[in-house]
Amino acid sequence: MSAQGNLSGKTAVIVGASSGINLGVAKHLGELGARVAILSRTKAKIEQAAAELQGSGVEAIGLVADVRNADQLQTAFQSIHSQFGEFDILVSGAAGNFFADAKNISPNGFKTIVDIDLIGTFNVLRMGFDYMRRPGGSMINITAPQGKRAMPKQAHVCAAKAGIDMLTKCLALEWGAEGIRVNAVSPGPIEDTEGFARLATNSDLREQIEGALALPRLGQRVDIGRAVEWISSDQASFVTGTILDCDGGMVLGNLYSPD
Repeated sequence: MSAQGNLSGKTAVIVGASSGINLGVAKHLGELGARVAILSRTKAKIEQAAAELQGSGVEAIGLVADVRNADQLQTAFQSIHSQFGEFDILVSGAAGNFFADAKNISPNGFKTIVDIDLIGTFNVLRMGFDYMRRPGGSMINITAPQGKRAMPKQAHVCAAKAGIDMLTKCLALEWGAEGIRVNAVSPGPIEDTEGFARLATNSDLREQIEGALALPRLGQRVDIGRAVEWISSDQASFVTGTILDCDGGMVLGNLYSPD
């Protein structure tokens, strides 16, 4: 059992959790005793992910919703609320990405990433607002180092993640009086995820990425699960509007040895 405490009796809703980091977060919170609801836009994938959680002993349900569609989110959240009650933890993690020079990104390509990442995040939090526990509800956005650090071939993602970071702060400011905390967790390179596989397409790139971190190892999904666990716990009850970097020092910039 984690040192942060048991989540038995609590409800955690994780959006964008058919795989990768967000499914890892769902698994971690579920193993701590939370009832877990996961959402994604693809029925087959979310059903498979829910079955995986249930197979590991987690009380879990999977629902279909596209974060770009507020009505779908509303319907899904109503269903979760009817089964599990008020949301103690709401994690917004749906994201898109591709690598391209800005001059080669179409207006539609740029818009697609902003729609999924930034507008999708707003939709999740806005539609989830009515179902959050008050006081004590915790909303967590999954952002990325691109929100703070310019990166080549990532103009669209950097813009969207910077928007998520500021949205986190604005909603924390507005909703604190409602008894809801709003924070974000910013993962770095996480092993065995689709995002990392797209970034490190060969062993040389993998070594370069690891070597550029202050902590020279790749992150694991459980690292992000623990970060979400802590920031949503009573131990962080005075923390809101914070972007928690869980990236091995990636956001600090490229490191090098002058030997």
